[in-house]
Amino acid sequence: MTRLSVEHNTGLALAQYAAQPLFDTAKRRVALELLQRNKTAIVPLMLDNVSSDDLAAQCQQLSDYMVPYRTVLVLRLSLPLLLARKTLALEPARVVLALDAPAPASPALLSAIVHYKAQGFRFLLDDACADTDSPALIALADIIRIDMARTQLTDIERHKALYSRPGLLWLADKVETDAQFALYKSLGCDWFQGYFLPDKLTVAGKQIEPSALKLAEIIACLFVEEPDINTLTALLQDEPAIVIGLLKLANSPLYRKTRAVSSIKEMVTRLGLTLARKWVLTYAVLSGTSAAAAITVLTRAHCCQRIAAQWQLGQPQEQQYFLAGLISGTDMLFGVDSEAFLAKLNISSSIKQALRNNSGRIAEALTLVRAIERGYALGINASAAELPYQMLYQQELAEVQQRLAQAGY
Repeated sequence: MTRLSVEHNTGLALAQYAAQPLFDTAKRRVALELLQRNKTAIVPLMLDNVSSDDLAAQCQQLSDYMVPYRTVLVLRLSLPLLLARKTLALEPARVVLALDAPAPASPALLSAIVHYKAQGFRFLLDDACADTDSPALIALADIIRIDMARTQLTDIERHKALYSRPGLLWLADKVETDAQFALYKSLGCDWFQGYFLPDKLTVAGKQIEPSALKLAEIIACLFVEEPDINTLTALLQDEPAIVIGLLKLANSPLYRKTRAVSSIKEMVTRLGLTLARKWVLTYAVLSGTSAAAAITVLTRAHCCQRIAAQWQLGQPQEQQYFLAGLISGTDMLFGVDSEAFLAKLNISSSIKQALRNNSGRIAEALTLVRAIERGYALGINASAAELPYQMLYQQELAEVQQRLAQAGY
């Protein structure tokens, strides 16, 4: 288990972590868990039994990190820290505590959990840490997380029959497809964590939704060599949710200058083309899909762009890699596969070759990013090919999470 290090002079150590979201039955983000891939595996952030001063500094880091988010943080504690009952300078209503590893349900452990719950913290119990012979430990849990990759459906039904009670939430972990999501939802699971890919879609005769067509139009406008702001303004005039979000952003402390902006043209000018592309597409994607899909697809697109930059391919190629990543996720965003979406776009043959034939360097980048994103969601060890791009993925995932939080998701 990786410990959280304190960097007194260099700012947040949390920059090295990726925030993995947890979703409710409507695929709205309800919590975050900070993860990091070390040399062999995905590991969660954990607070250890350090000095009180260091612990206070770590809690301050976590509090600062959570400022943009409207969700709670799942936070693991080492057994020694839990038993020590040290003060956690965190907002209890926004933190769910969990054991970092299985431990006997001793009177001291039970008492320590009660101590923190009395302060308002909730307690998450992983099924790997749950001892079915210790109902007292299960009785203290507010959330029970089940690893779906190693649990039989009959076991899930049996556990729910034995331990369900009003107020207890069941968290399904390692959910990989929409079919699995629907199944676990039907079994009564409340929260979900994993890799939210839809099953292979049959789209013959399926009409593309207006939100997908609008995204295609915005892409066509934004990703030419010299975008026409007047054309973009006209496109966005019928998209109040996008415009309102962008105006709030442009007038926020992050970008506000001497006076507020009140038009789309001023807004794009203030943000600049690079930021405008990011934010317009963020809001456009969010207007037609769930946060779960938006996080995955936006992170994928920006990672592909970063890989192109790392491969020193130049600005035009970077934009192609970004678009390929975005279009590859239209099945998740709109229920339309990339082939149908491609038919609405006039884009380079390199992107079409990558998405239709899975060939070329763009396809190579997409394959890398998909492997990394799946590894983070499901706790799968990295291959040698993925390792050089781990930090890149973490950085982009963190930025997308923060951008969505600023957008109100």
